[in-house]
Amino acid sequence: MRAFIFSLDAFVAFSLALIAIYSLIFFSSIPSSYYYLMTQAHFLARDSLMALSTTTCSDAYVGCPDLAASLTDNVVSQSNADLRRRLIADTVGDMVPNQFGYILEMSDSAGGSWNTLYDTANPALRVVDEYHEYRTRKLSVSSQVITFGFDGAITLPSASEFKYNTCGGAEAPLITCGLSNRNNPSDGGELVPRANIGILKLTIFI
Repeated sequence: MRAFIFSLDAFVAFSLALIAIYSLIFFSSIPSSYYYLMTQAHFLARDSLMALSTTTCSDAYVGCPDLAASLTDNVVSQSNADLRRRLIADTVGDMVPNQFGYILEMSDSAGGSWNTLYDTANPALRVVDEYHEYRTRKLSVSSQVITFGFDGAITLPSASEFKYNTCGGAEAPLITCGLSNRNNPSDGGELVPRANIGILKLTIFI
């Protein structure tokens, strides 16, 4: 009788141990809402930067130096800090829901350090009339995009200027008649100016 009770007690203890182990495995395998929020914030940051890179600036936005360029290029090339913040607030600020805060930073090819362009948590680096949550950060996710531009205008002609005056005049076929009156396209300066490569980083936090 004692052996039966001892065996029953051991079986019950073993069953309880198995239940505890399987319960731990089950509850630990359930995804936490933290990971869903991180994924949402990552997609939000990535999609916002992609939208900026593929959208051409227009008169609807304040602070666009070049209406033919993308919103990303205009954010990078805008030298006026107030106009740049207004442009960021009218673009990124409309893409990011109010319950999130965001920071937009830029790193140029020269120094490599990050320069904060906009921060909803810092009143000095945001537009006053834009409302986003900027409480203590419990979660933050970043995404980056490369920007490419030139520090001046490209003056490369559509056709080569290394041509001769023809014997029959400027409109005649290009028949060489000598070495005079040739044009060097570099006489007016660099045809293709120095390239500026930078990185824009958008951080979403809550």
